[in-house]
Amino acid sequence: MIPANVQKYILKNVQKQCLVAPAGSEFRNTIVIPAFAEFEFLPRTLGKISDNPPECLRDTLVIIVLNNPPPKSCDPAKFADNIKTAEYLKSGKYPSNLNLTWIDAFSPGLEIPPDKGVGMARKIGMDISLRRLDWNGNPLILSLDADTDVEANYIDAVTDFFRKDGKCVGASIYFEHMEGEGESVNLAISRYEILMRYFVWGLEYAGSPYAYHSIGSAMAFPARDYVAAGGMKPRDGGEDFYFLQSLRKIGPIGSITSTTVRPSPRISDRVPFGTGPRIKEFIEGKSACELYNPEIFSTLKDLYDFIDTAEISSFSMESIMKSVPSEVGIFLGNEGFCDVWPGILKNTPDTAEKKRLAFNTWFDALKTLRFIHFCEKQPGNIMPLLEIFTVAAPMLGAFTANMAVATTNATPKTDGLPGNCEIRKKYPAMANLEAVKVLISKHPQLSNAVLDFSSESALLQGMRKIYIQQTMSSN
Repeated sequence: MIPANVQKYILKNVQKQCLVAPAGSEFRNTIVIPAFAEFEFLPRTLGKISDNPPECLRDTLVIIVLNNPPPKSCDPAKFADNIKTAEYLKSGKYPSNLNLTWIDAFSPGLEIPPDKGVGMARKIGMDISLRRLDWNGNPLILSLDADTDVEANYIDAVTDFFRKDGKCVGASIYFEHMEGEGESVNLAISRYEILMRYFVWGLEYAGSPYAYHSIGSAMAFPARDYVAAGGMKPRDGGEDFYFLQSLRKIGPIGSITSTTVRPSPRISDRVPFGTGPRIKEFIEGKSACELYNPEIFSTLKDLYDFIDTAEISSFSMESIMKSVPSEVGIFLGNEGFCDVWPGILKNTPDTAEKKRLAFNTWFDALKTLRFIHFCEKQPGNIMPLLEIFTVAAPMLGAFTANMAVATTNATPKTDGLPGNCEIRKKYPAMANLEAVKVLISKHPQLSNAVLDFSSESALLQGMRKIYIQQTMSSN
């Protein structure tokens, strides 16, 4: 029986689209896949899903949301591609071991508004799936893309995580982008993925509760928590970021590293930002391969160190503004903190834990990103790619005292990199083993890993390994 709060959500979020093909009910899981001009890629993705064990597939409903904007905003070639995909789905030529149905959100009158895009497509599929789930257990929603590979243990890894973990309201699934076509694409995707992993590392170092990857094709969550968080955000890009932000405000976001999701690295203009557009910018030279200065995360860490250790009396607006770094105080003032915080405190139970939660709810993922952008406007706070990993060593949390840093006698590869990569000239005090000493003084728990700075691809491989090691050691 569908819980009352879920019924209320369903009635409040009725969609004009509906399932085209028959589907059963009482599934333990659903995989929701938006598809916009994906005829070339969708069959491969469905084939990868079908490699999962029969018992997992029996419990899982796959929902394809075939979508596009109205004709004025839709490339005719992409609409024609959707027609081919619809014919493919109607023909039943997809793997027969899948419980698969689809939703028509592309035909005249059923299109998605251009400003709501992929977020609305995900929302339609996830909202409609709620009536098809087995609410006697803890049904799960798995979010995937139509051009993404999954492994044969994909479903089992996700269900096993939530079966063992009783606290997380969602999870980011470990990802590695597929290799692209040509050296320029592979270099671009390496740079983009390094940027993503570096950013999350920085948030982890700072102690941010929003330190997780926001990737729409690599996340999963219990259906109950999906409803509690208000459902997917109908946005044309960034829907994963905003939804996970809402989800994090009701509980922790975990990391699943026992399986790998492989998003496509292809150039795309289907969304205004994200992997496809960023890869295109890197290749065309419109986006410099630069990362945030680690000192920004150190400043953010000073804020969280204060919030995490503050006594009840220290949560007054005056105490916070007096205790945080000057950059944080200016930013909080710009964001209206002094106006809203007294009211938030008035409605918050008088315990340090509740006040801490109230602050972290207000200073959310979006405000964190705004703060980083506020700081990056200061001179010197953006650095070339390879340069930053030497000065960033204190926040990586991935070395041991007796390791040999791969860059001790190596010269970073600088071909094609913007800016100045002469690390030792600019930051001599933070080079090599010196940086390791600083790191050890800041991180009591360190894992075994070596980062190779000789090229972006080598660096990325090391970062991927570190991410898995960090997650495993924390679970």
